[in-house]
Amino acid sequence: MLGLPLVLGQLAWVAMLTTDTVILGRLGPEALAVGGLGHSVVVVPMLFLIGLAQGGMPLMAHAVGARAHHVRDVRRTVRQSFWATGIVCLPVLAALWHVGVLLRWVGQEPALAAATQDYVRAVSPILLTSTWYAILRTFTATYGRQRASLIIALAQVPVNGVLAYGLVFGTFGLPAWGVVGAGIASSLSGTAALVALGLFLRFDRRFRRFHLMGRFWRPDGVRLTQIFRIGLPIGFTIGFEVLLFSMAAQIMGLLGALVLAAHQVALQVSTVTFVVALGIGQAASIRVGIASGARDEEAVSRTGWTAIALGAGFMGAMAVVILLWRFPIVALFLPDVTAPDNRAVLDLAAGFLLFAGVFQVMDGTQVVASHLLRGLRDTRAPMIFALLCYWLIGFVLCWLLAFPAGLGGTGVWLSFVVAIGTFAGLLVWRFAGRRRLPAYRDLFERMA
Repeated sequence: MLGLPLVLGQLAWVAMLTTDTVILGRLGPEALAVGGLGHSVVVVPMLFLIGLAQGGMPLMAHAVGARAHHVRDVRRTVRQSFWATGIVCLPVLAALWHVGVLLRWVGQEPALAAATQDYVRAVSPILLTSTWYAILRTFTATYGRQRASLIIALAQVPVNGVLAYGLVFGTFGLPAWGVVGAGIASSLSGTAALVALGLFLRFDRRFRRFHLMGRFWRPDGVRLTQIFRIGLPIGFTIGFEVLLFSMAAQIMGLLGALVLAAHQVALQVSTVTFVVALGIGQAASIRVGIASGARDEEAVSRTGWTAIALGAGFMGAMAVVILLWRFPIVALFLPDVTAPDNRAVLDLAAGFLLFAGVFQVMDGTQVVASHLLRGLRDTRAPMIFALLCYWLIGFVLCWLLAFPAGLGGTGVWLSFVVAIGTFAGLLVWRFAGRRRLPAYRDLFERMA
């Protein structure tokens, strides 16, 4: 039951992104390209920050499994997770304010770069609000009481949709700000969700005993160091993966606005299914962390292999759906598929989804396996694997297939299949041999 609320929460987040994509699609391929390029810029630091925050997940779960002094221990972890992500977030926000310069430097058209910079400035507050919301959601999930965070996440979807529609098109008495309006809507709805969850935790009788914000400004160097030591490799692992997709979006932009728009649609479709496996992985990470705190090796093994089977099995089923109905799925994002530009986007996106269907199973496997290793505090080796697979293999192959080989967008998506498949294999191999890992021995042998 722990996995279902986490899955639904991830689906709610994707539902907001999908809603924005559909709304921007009504403005035309150019607006869709701006939104896609802007999202590819923002999502890299956002997921890095969320990865850093995940450094607190195994610490919370282990404390709950060990039971002794868990309230005080978990409170320390939550507070210092806020500190760690806040310290990193501030310079990132300053850099994103001038992202248009970077986009022009990599070869994007000046008009596209300028429009993307305006969108990024409007949406950038979600870096902090989404990260802190994720910390609080992990806190509630560790105790198996994530209903409130789920309800708030689900409520955020229609709130964001109404705000985005109003601020993009100027309805409901709101100003018509186009693509920038979608970014402002995301920022407002994200802030509202964080405030709502914070108020719930402040007044709920089960959680107010934690006094999460009490003495918030007092630093805790020991716990802050632990979070950075575990969380930074997670952040870099996620960052290497997302940065590959972000740079792929830059390559797609060099191939033309229509190719970039098709790539954004195909990526959005594959993301919807991916977050289900992500939710399974997050639940498995918490369960493995609790089992390690209780020194229950059998529970670690049972949880791990069951989660991998669930993630891969679900993604396999979704791959069949995508392959069979890819054209109708893509048509949902376009207002008129008979228009020449939209028809071109439809055909390109449907072709990309052929490859998305192939790597679905690999993607589900890698995200579950990576979370299992995080639950065991094994984060450095997966970071190295990610660097190898996503950059030394993935990005190099992406560029070679797109330009020297002349495969264009098809080559980009083919490189995804190779990179993700290699990464998934390495992670499963490492989990299977976990008893040889120093982190695993620290949790079991030295604690016995």
